[in-house]
Amino acid sequence: MIYLASPYTDVLPEKMQERYELARDATAHLLTRRVWVYSPIVHCHDLIVTATLPRTFDFWAEYNFHMLARADKLVVLEIPGWAVSVGVGAEIAFWRTVKGKPVYLASPNDCKAGNLDRVPA
Repeated sequence: MIYLASPYTDVLPEKMQERYELARDATAHLLTRRVWVYSPIVHCHDLIVTATLPRTFDFWAEYNFHMLARADKLVVLEIPGWAVSVGVGAEIAFWRTVKGKPVYLASPNDCKAGNLDRVPA
């Protein structure tokens, strides 16, 4: 199972919606190709919006790390904000510490094509 990390939290709700939509589309493209992927943003965005759960990584960290520990591969969705995202940075650090495996980058187009093997430098 692939864990698809991507930025989410922002002061602008419309930016968070945009990031959710990019993660949703990437996840859908991968699932269409029968690539089994878990995206915490796609899985939890509706809960945040409808159940008014917190939007901060502090609230979601333990849950995300629990899911990440079960993944076989970490892919970071390369969308604006990924390199400065507190959550993505923490997920990468957790992955490297717990799994000791490479972290992969994928653009939305990579996800559309199913190309998930680009390791960041």
